Amino acid sequence: MKRQANEYELIVLGTGLAGLIVGTLLSENHEVLILKERKFRSFHTKEGYRFLPFSNFQEKRLKLNIILKLAQALGLSLSSGDREKEKWVQSTPGKPKEKVSSQVILPKARIDLFCKPSLFKTELEREFPRETAQIETFYQEMRQIRQLLEAMRAKASPELFFPVMARSLIKRWLMFETLPKGRMDERLSLFSKEFREFIQLQLISLGNLHSDQLSISLATHLLLNDEQDEWASEMDIEKLRETIFGKYFESGGRVEEIDGVEKVEMRWRREFILSIKGRQGLLRSNLILLNSPLHRLSNLLGRREKVLSPWREKVKPRSMLIPLFLGIREKALPVGMRDLLVSILDLNKPYEGGNVLFISISRKGDETDAPEGKRALIVQSLWDQNSFTEHQKGVMEHLYRLFPFLEKHIEFADWSWAEEQSSCWSYPHFLYEATPGFRWREGVIPTRITKNLYFSGKENFPYLGLEGEVLSGLMVGQEILKKYS
Repeated sequence: MKRQANEYELIVLGTGLAGLIVGTLLSENHEVLILKERKFRSFHTKEGYRFLPFSNFQEKRLKLNIILKLAQALGLSLSSGDREKEKWVQSTPGKPKEKVSSQVILPKARIDLFCKPSLFKTELEREFPRETAQIETFYQEMRQIRQLLEAMRAKASPELFFPVMARSLIKRWLMFETLPKGRMDERLSLFSKEFREFIQLQLISLGNLHSDQLSISLATHLLLNDEQDEWASEMDIEKLRETIFGKYFESGGRVEEIDGVEKVEMRWRREFILSIKGRQGLLRSNLILLNSPLHRLSNLLGRREKVLSPWREKVKPRSMLIPLFLGIREKALPVGMRDLLVSILDLNKPYEGGNVLFISISRKGDETDAPEGKRALIVQSLWDQNSFTEHQKGVMEHLYRLFPFLEKHIEFADWSWAEEQSSCWSYPHFLYEATPGFRWREGVIPTRITKNLYFSGKENFPYLGLEGEVLSGLMVGQEILKKYS
C-alpha cells in the first residue's frame, strides 16, 4: 500500500555518523527521514581556516579497516583492493613505525607516544627513570593481554564486529572470555602520581569515558591500539559524513531541518507519533532511532520516559568538551610539538577550568585547514558549566605556558562556535562517566532500547571513539534490515 504523507518506516532523530549510516543502509528500499537540528553546525570556517571540533583523538585518526568495512557495507566507491588501500594508508616521512600517534605533556615531562615499542620505551626511561623496571613489567602484561585480544579477534564470528560481543546470555556463555578481570586503578596503585596521570590522560584523550575503575583489558585495547593498526590519512569525519550523505540522498533518503521534537508518543499498534516544535502536523513512523546524546533527550517520551531513564543513569556526562579555535602563524609552534597532544598544568587540580587541554594542530602545508604559512589550532577543554569568562582565562593561561610568545603569532581566537553550538540538542562533545562493572565488549547502552526504539551514538561504546559510532550504526542497520527481510 502507498504510504500517506508524513509516514515513514524509520525516523532518525539527529545527524550523528551512526544514524547517518543506518539511514543510508535502509534508504534504498525503505522510507527514511532524518531530522536535522536547524541551528547545529558540526564545523566552523573563518578567514580561510577550517575547524572540526572533536571528542577524542580517535576522531582525528580514522582506522583504515573501519573505513574499508564501512565503504563495503554502504556501497561507496572506495574498494578494499591493494591499490586503493595504499592510497588511504597514512604516509609519514621516515620509517613507517617511527611515527608518533600523539604527545602527553605533564608539568615536568613531555612524552612522545611512538608507535614503535623500542622508541616508546626510550621515552619512558628518560621521563620515569626510577620506575623503569616496574613500567616495563606493566607494558609486558598489557602486550600479553593484547595477544589474547588478537586471538579472540581471529576466532570471532564473521557477523560480529570485534571487539563488540553479543549481549545474549547464551552467546556470551558460548564465547567464554579469558581476559583478566583486574581494574586499572588497582594495577597502577604502586606507581608514582606522574605515571598514573600519564596513563589516565591517554585513556581520556583516546575515548569519551572517564573512570577510575576501567578494566585492564579495555585499557590495553586503548593504549596499545597504535602498535599494529593502520590509519587512513585522506579523510576526516566531515568529509566522511559528506560522502555518506551523498549516498543517502542518491538512495532516496530525506532530511528535514527542525528546531526540536516536543514529544514522541508510543502507540499500542507499534507506531510512533512525533510532534515537532513550532510546526503543525505530526510525523508517524514504525521505527525510531535516537541519534543524539541521550541526556539531551529528557522527557521526550512523556509518561513512557522510564524506557530511557535506566540507560541515562548507566552513562552520564561528567563534563562538556568545548573548543577554542585559533588561527596562528607556524612560528608559534615550539620545536618537537606534535599534531595531537594532551596537556595537564597542575596534577593536584581538577581537570576542568582549563587545567587539561586536548589539542589538534592542522598539518603543515595542508591548505584545506589553514592558509599557507599558518596553522589551525583546535583546543578542547573540559567545562563544568561554571563561569565561562573564568574558564576562558584558565585555557589561555595554559596555552601561554605551552606556546611561549603565542600572543605575538595569533591571528584570532574564536570562542563564538562554542557559545552558539554547545546548547544544541545535537551537540556531541562530552566526557562520560559510566557506572562500575559494565562489560566493555557489550557496550554501555544497547543499540535497541525496546522492540521498535533504537539508539546509536557515542554512548553505545564511548571508549571506542569513531570506531564505536561506526560499529553501532552498522549493528543497528543490519538488525533492522533483518527485521524487514
